[in-house]
Amino acid sequence: MVHKTIVRSVVKKIVHNDRIITIKLQAEPINILMMQVYMSTSEHEDDEVEELYDIIEEILEEDGKGDTNTIIMGDWNSVVGDESYRNIVGPHDLGRKNHIRQMLINFCERNGLIVTNTWFRKPKRRLYTLKAPGDRS
Repeated sequence: MVHKTIVRSVVKKIVHNDRIITIKLQAEPINILMMQVYMSTSEHEDDEVEELYDIIEEILEEDGKGDTNTIIMGDWNSVVGDESYRNIVGPHDLGRKNHIRQMLINFCERNGLIVTNTWFRKPKRRLYTLKAPGDRS
């Protein structure tokens, strides 16, 4: 899972469930916590989505404190829209929004995170990973 040149830097690795995996690296000047997330889609119950956010926050509380740089990557299955929101969401995402947008924004606000890919202009075809059957946009 990690390149052989950094395997000795691995402090902790955890497979939390089939949607969240974490690795913590000892680095200079600060440690690095990297998490890969595959969030439930908007077709799942909101309680299931919130449960995943709770797990992520527990990980951040336990392993992301102190001198640690946290990077959370993955597919959040959220469309945040093309309107900036404070310093959390930038202006470069798909124009429409889905209902789990606010869950992601609230999570970012609580944890001092930003939706990084919304701050960079990309071709429209690079803004999504899946096109639903019948989707004309």
